[in-house]
Amino acid sequence: MTALSKRERVEAALRGEPVDRLPVAAWKHFLPEERAAVPLAEAHLRFFHEYDWDWLKVNPRATYYAEAWGARYDLNDYTGVLPRLLESPLQAPDGLARIERLNPANPAFAEQLQLVGRIRAGIGETHVVQTVFSPLSVLAFLLARPGDQNADVGPNSRFERLRTLLHEQPQAVHGALAAIAATLADYAVASVEAGASGIFFAIVRLARAGVLTPEEYATFGKPYDLQVLQAVQAAPFNLLHICGPQVYFEQALDYPVHAINWATIGQQNPSLAEARNLTQKGLIGGVDEHATLQHGTPAEVLREVQSSLAYSGELGVLLAPGCGLALDVPPANLHALRRAVEPQVTAR
Repeated sequence: MTALSKRERVEAALRGEPVDRLPVAAWKHFLPEERAAVPLAEAHLRFFHEYDWDWLKVNPRATYYAEAWGARYDLNDYTGVLPRLLESPLQAPDGLARIERLNPANPAFAEQLQLVGRIRAGIGETHVVQTVFSPLSVLAFLLARPGDQNADVGPNSRFERLRTLLHEQPQAVHGALAAIAATLADYAVASVEAGASGIFFAIVRLARAGVLTPEEYATFGKPYDLQVLQAVQAAPFNLLHICGPQVYFEQALDYPVHAINWATIGQQNPSLAEARNLTQKGLIGGVDEHATLQHGTPAEVLREVQSSLAYSGELGVLLAPGCGLALDVPPANLHALRRAVEPQVTAR
């Protein structure tokens, strides 16, 4: 088969057509570069070229959405990929009412639009997708409090506060989500205009068992997700990321995206093969970022990829981890992930 360009390879895979080899990519946060657009763009481009990925998923600061609505962080003090929260805007009883629709010219968003533009200038026609959190994910970030922003579960977690609000102040929550969704829809459009091929729409650990019920997510999550995605549905590469274990995969099958990314291994989620029986959208996954890529050997990375593809087949598959990589992921394992899509590669 004639060799395809990176863009052609991704688009053929999204259509479920044969490709010269599987498209492959991975993504991670870059510290301390993520504190400003210029060094972060340069870090993305170095990472892209070092591993010869087929598309680039932008990893901005995870907190930039919350910053837009007034959260303040110490960008010199990180725990993992999250800077230390200094001030949250939703501590007052009427806090939800203060969440208003913002303009993409807001400094927090404008910084990320500059990032996209610089990456586009340095990457040519290769597909670039900008990360946009779901409206409910943004609201959850706004509910964090100093000292507990890394907690997802438990009585003092942002997710537990979110569940309480859904039941105690549902109308106020809907009002806040409407403003957030309208803002993110405008921002997603602006991202495409700045050079993005589409968006990596991330539902951050909410649409899963043990956090929200399917009914809660269907009421407070999905309608606002669709509002954002419909604003950029004409873009060539939009993908949905459903984060975490035991995700509500089937609830997202009708989202207007080209592909779905999720943890296909080790988290009680559908495998690639099981997902192929549920949807004809592109499937993005096939390797475990927590165990194999982080703690395995290059040979184990190759074997895991081969095992995933043995059951799912290769049509409509884009090889990738199920979520962002750890900051210290071994480079040898990433090179192995890239080699895994080359013809005649075998694990030793």
